Amino acid sequence: MLGVLDIIIAVFLIYALFSSLVSGINELIVQMLAMRGRVLFEGIAIMLGELPKETGLTVKRWYKNSARKLGFVDKQKAHLTSKLYQHPLIDTLSPPGSAKPSYIPPAIFSTALVQVLTNDNASLDTVRQSLADRSKPLNRLLGPMFDEASGDLEKFKVKIENHYNAVMDRVGGWYKRRSQFMIFVIAFVLALGFNVDSVYIVQQMQKNPEQIEKLVEIAATYSDQSNENSENSNGTNDAQKTSTPESILAEIRKLKVEANDFRNLGLPVGWYIFQPATVEQTVAEQQTEKQTRILEFSLLPGQDNKLLIMIGWLITALAATLGAPFWFDAISKLFTVRGTGKKPE
Repeated sequence: MLGVLDIIIAVFLIYALFSSLVSGINELIVQMLAMRGRVLFEGIAIMLGELPKETGLTVKRWYKNSARKLGFVDKQKAHLTSKLYQHPLIDTLSPPGSAKPSYIPPAIFSTALVQVLTNDNASLDTVRQSLADRSKPLNRLLGPMFDEASGDLEKFKVKIENHYNAVMDRVGGWYKRRSQFMIFVIAFVLALGFNVDSVYIVQQMQKNPEQIEKLVEIAATYSDQSNENSENSNGTNDAQKTSTPESILAEIRKLKVEANDFRNLGLPVGWYIFQPATVEQTVAEQQTEKQTRILEFSLLPGQDNKLLIMIGWLITALAATLGAPFWFDAISKLFTVRGTGKKPE
């Protein structure tokens, strides 16, 4: 007789592989849209005082804020930031023809910023002159730093680097929250589109002990890989990865493998597709004896409670937001509690 742990392990395996699939799609979107570089650009523009909070009508403000959260920043407003990105020290951080760099070292940022502010004449006098007008947002930020540095240009750069690191910590938090939201949306769309109903899956597995045993055996092969899969599984790590055509192709290949892994589980998911009786369309078609068959989609046998179906889809989507490493690690711990990777005789 199968124990409760076996059922839990089987469910956790489903969530782990589904999470891998979702995070793979998320990572592909991130790579194609160069989201990491866009979020970094936004963070620097905000730091330099070039992206104030949007005002105006609610709908328009929501649209602009949403576009900005996706990394689509109005470069005309971010003139200084755009100029900073054209500096050779920053421009050469990403390969030619690729997206903006997704990481800028603090020392490079401070040096490039000082040179841009002083038109490549980074002397004390030119820095002092460029920061003289304290009515500008950037000068209000950098002016006190320069005063505290007591005329020492290197100390001034260190203070810029410290502030830059603090801003990057916040940028990392923005990126993680946005990525988590994207993962939830992707997961819910997949759960709905492919009818991955957690409640229904558990109900059907309880009637099919052989499938649970199969899933537990598969889970045993994954239980030792949780540490290897912990890096980059939830789409929020590896902030220094820059989008290139090669990285996008690599994500597509990885996504195919993850999709096959999930499909090979043989789960009770998807939609019941059938062809109803022939339907006659119009009088003209009747006269020409043209008839057509249409495909119809319906729920799987036994899926008759719409509220439970919605709850099942929601549970699946929420499970995916925890990330594959969480579920693989949980599987390893459950096998430890169980005592062995194989079902006891």
